[in-house]
Amino acid sequence: MKTAEIAFHCPKCGAEATSGLDGRGHCPRCATVTQIALSPSLRESCIVDRCPACDGVQLYVQRDFNQKAGLVIVILGGVLAPFTPYYSSLFVAASVDAVLYAVLPEITVCYRCHAHFRGFGRNPAHGPFDLHLAEQYELKKAAAPPP
Repeated sequence: MKTAEIAFHCPKCGAEATSGLDGRGHCPRCATVTQIALSPSLRESCIVDRCPACDGVQLYVQRDFNQKAGLVIVILGGVLAPFTPYYSSLFVAASVDAVLYAVLPEITVCYRCHAHFRGFGRNPAHGPFDLHLAEQYELKKAAAPPP
């Protein structure tokens, strides 16, 4: 299993800060050190039960792949489709996507603060991304007064 890593937004500058199982987060942009409170489940069994960055309990799992890179693969397959026999570039793009889906590990993501948890075991309580739940968090965020 990969080394456990938690990626979250730095409370000072908003850049991506990372932490290990010691709970000490380091921001490469502003050099801020942030202590996050890891739950016993997270420390001992490497199972994410709540987000230590925002204390959120609603999390989802997805493949650890840059979504923009995936979009580029699909667009490239679509753009090249008229110039390839039988639109074969679409099949190649779908094949690349399927292989990446099978090979890449899963990560857990927090709905509230979008923290990413890499190298942790899967919690069966966390399912795939739910758009309705994500929209509820975005509405709460938009309705909240600015800090």
